[in-house]
Amino acid sequence: MRVLVTGHKGFIGRNVYLDWQEQLGSVNVDGIDFPDNIGQFDGGDYDLVIHLAAYANIRESLEDPEKFYINNVLMAKPLFDWCRDTNTRLLYASSSAVEEEYWENPYAMTKWVNEMMAPSNSVGLRFTTVYGPDSREDMMYRMLEDKTAKYVTNHRRDWIHVKDVCRAIRYLAHANVNGPVSVGTGNSVSVKELAEKMGMGHLPLKEDTPGERLDNAADTTVLTSIGWFPTVNVMDTVKKNLVS
Repeated sequence: MRVLVTGHKGFIGRNVYLDWQEQLGSVNVDGIDFPDNIGQFDGGDYDLVIHLAAYANIRESLEDPEKFYINNVLMAKPLFDWCRDTNTRLLYASSSAVEEEYWENPYAMTKWVNEMMAPSNSVGLRFTTVYGPDSREDMMYRMLEDKTAKYVTNHRRDWIHVKDVCRAIRYLAHANVNGPVSVGTGNSVSVKELAEKMGMGHLPLKEDTPGERLDNAADTTVLTSIGWFPTVNVMDTVKKNLVS
């Protein structure tokens, strides 16, 4: 089996890339990234494509929507078209932000467009709030962990560990499932509660957060139907970090 992982130098992509190498050693795994050559993808001998190369930042997308459209939609189109033409299984990063009745930010809109242009033999991975070791420095869990966060919000977030994301992708790669799938634990924890557990309860509350969902808890019906379940609880992880 030969697998292509796009975005294999990014946070989620790097973990998925290594997971396929470590857990399934007989699999040949290739990786490509933005901005190298994803927009000029010209095919290959792949049985599975896991497309994780994208810009993912709601607030930044409000400031520069064109950047997100070019990278998340236009540069992904050749890859999507090739998977459609060859009927190659495609798993691609979508977002739980798409699940609102309307979309309030350009980032979510790019993910909605991805779902609309996706081939039939594909799964849109509607990630909730992914966290874990070596995540991006601008992600809330990482900022709370590093004590660099400047504020908290009123949001509740479905925090899913990147290890469980890797497991979900492995399950979905071989499942008889197509279309958008929520990828989260199914339970949400408030940002303020998490901050308190991490010793950052003194942070001020920021209430003006346009374009963001109040609660992004996942509907895990599809994932649990194929045998997947979360193995890491965010609050247990916090306790371990505090002890260490």
